[in-house]
Amino acid sequence: MKKNIPSHHNQLENSFVKLIPLSVLHEKQAEIHRDDHYMLIIQRKGDFTLEVDFKTIQLKGPSFCFVGPGQIHQYIHQQDNEGWFLFVEAGSVSESHQEILDMHQWLRQSVSIDKNDVFFDFPLLLEKMEKDKLLNNPSVIIPLIEAVIGSVVLKISEIPVSQFQYSSYKYSITRQFKKLISTHYKNTKQVQQYAEFLTITPLYLNEAVKDVTGSPASFWIQQKILWEARRLLFYTTMDVKQIAFELGYDDPIYFSRFFKKGTGKTALQFRKENQDLSHHHH
Repeated sequence: MKKNIPSHHNQLENSFVKLIPLSVLHEKQAEIHRDDHYMLIIQRKGDFTLEVDFKTIQLKGPSFCFVGPGQIHQYIHQQDNEGWFLFVEAGSVSESHQEILDMHQWLRQSVSIDKNDVFFDFPLLLEKMEKDKLLNNPSVIIPLIEAVIGSVVLKISEIPVSQFQYSSYKYSITRQFKKLISTHYKNTKQVQQYAEFLTITPLYLNEAVKDVTGSPASFWIQQKILWEARRLLFYTTMDVKQIAFELGYDDPIYFSRFFKKGTGKTALQFRKENQDLSHHHH
């Protein structure tokens, strides 16, 4: 039996974009959940702590954070903050921008910015446009949203590990590799197998992925499996043996060692800690 997966914005209400103040966050919304759209937290001041894919992100002062569709997240703490949640339907984000955002998931999803950054003008402009009958239509708002997402992509890309030409061959290889992981992670766990899919050598695959992301191909294979394992531990009542088989491991003991090495906790410790967390509101 699966747990109920709460979501306070699982459907964007009759719209492809929704902008609301950070102050509207209610206690009941602090439960762990996931959505089918992109979310931006745009913070002008204060502190905001959240967990994304079981990793803690802390926003201090002027900053922003993006959460992709399907990413498991939970709001942990807010203090004296001002800003906005911006929810954007995935279909309104260009494929090229989606690819870059997906590439940065788990690497860095938040950026500190200057308090006078032009980025803060976007939500103010959106608020004004929503009140204007002439301007409040998709032909005007979609280009603005694309500009917002484009700004996010540019600022995320300023991180040293990601200073890379997105049109390059190595970037193309990395993008294809990450798509392959999403499809084949249960049955394909070796770098060599993915290299064969891409008709390149394992050495070059590792080199390309490391140049683009800062971590080798093996790291991303392991991270995908560990993320799915944590998701199953939280959202289902499957035992560790069942989860091991579900993820393509014939030996549950080997899987248990793999999980502990990758997370620092046993599967049972992780389940207990997160069950406790999910019933505690902040």
